[in-house]
Amino acid sequence: MSWNTVHDGREAFLACMRAFCAPGTPVELPARPRVCTHPELDCAAAILLGLLDRGLALAVSGPDPAPGVAARVMADTGAGCADIPDADWVLVHGPAADAVARARRGTRLAPESGATLVVASNSTPIPVTIAGPGVAAPARVLLPLDAVTAHALIAANSALPLGVDLLITTANCVIGLPRSVALEVA
Repeated sequence: MSWNTVHDGREAFLACMRAFCAPGTPVELPARPRVCTHPELDCAAAILLGLLDRGLALAVSGPDPAPGVAARVMADTGAGCADIPDADWVLVHGPAADAVARARRGTRLAPESGATLVVASNSTPIPVTIAGPGVAAPARVLLPLDAVTAHALIAANSALPLGVDLLITTANCVIGLPRSVALEVA
């Protein structure tokens, strides 16, 4: 089965919206583009192929094959290339704390200009408590992040409305953490 830009891109978009509306909840990605053999990175590619377009800039953090996946996404979407501090979107494969710390957080006049990071993760999940919009009450969830990345995310989002949004991909799903959600590492 091949990637259908319109249908599969729309499904990836909808999965991301569901993930952001229910922070910390895994949402299945129904299709993947099969651009690499790492399933978590292939799910990240699905998200980027569904959401990027001309006028947006993508940065990449991580070893091969992440740069190749980013190049493929940019070629297919028309998105430009940028360094992490200047990027609208950041693809991360591997440890994410440095990318989270360096990502653009927006400004007081344009907080929406903060970056969105797509973290392709096969890390062992850690327990965290999340609270905020989309979470009925403080909830304990398992996130496939390392503790250093979780702390970097807490620091990056400590001056709301400034901050970064995070989409975590695993082998078959996406988990959304909008900047408005507070995390506490257990």
